[in-house]
Amino acid sequence: MNRARWLPAGARALALASSVALLRAQAGEPPVAAEPAQVARAEALLRAHAARCRTAKVVVADYVQRRTTALLKEPLVSKGEFLFVREPAAVLFFAKEPRPSVVRLTETTYEVHRPQKKQLERFHLDGPELSQGLFAAVGGDAERLLKDFVVVACTDGPPAAGTAVVRLAAQRAAVRERLQELVITLATKDAALTSVAYRDHAGDLVEIELGNVRLDPANAPRAELRVDKDTTIVEHPAAKPKPK
Repeated sequence: MNRARWLPAGARALALASSVALLRAQAGEPPVAAEPAQVARAEALLRAHAARCRTAKVVVADYVQRRTTALLKEPLVSKGEFLFVREPAAVLFFAKEPRPSVVRLTETTYEVHRPQKKQLERFHLDGPELSQGLFAAVGGDAERLLKDFVVVACTDGPPAAGTAVVRLAAQRAAVRERLQELVITLATKDAALTSVAYRDHAGDLVEIELGNVRLDPANAPRAELRVDKDTTIVEHPAAKPKPK
């Protein structure tokens, strides 16, 4: 099946533009940096993003997430409120659509709380690389991004959007196993974050579009999950490391 034909326009352009970098990552080959002008522009944008939010302890935004997978013809879409907490680092998705749920990601766990079902699933991660990449992108940790990733492209977004799209590929094989690519979209005028996308170990493309971004708002939601006493908790152990 040609996965690209089922992607929305933005995702299709992203997939086609980064196909060479993806093929190299999937083959286990080290990434090749973009031309110097694109690298310099990407580094300037990422550092401007860092300067904009380096003092923020909390980031809150409205979000729309689209997960595109080869198993489905249409992307899975969820909408709600997004929360990033710098210390201890965590990202939470308070989904309102298609049904209420809370997803909480840390460096060690991925939790899904379904209050209507009174169920909490907790997946123990076999490595922090995907979490750390997402935290660095949202929190503006430019030094970590430029240390752990290679800029493989930096291009303009759609003409009316006023954005630049920075595509990053991991330098280390351990990161590439969990995070094939990381895409950060920033406003060109002030380096404000507008979206983050990543392709996971299974090849799924996850796009997180952010709107109404607030830094350290007074009414930020709590980063701890609120779970009723009668909630069923299902634990999923981390995958065993592959034999070398």
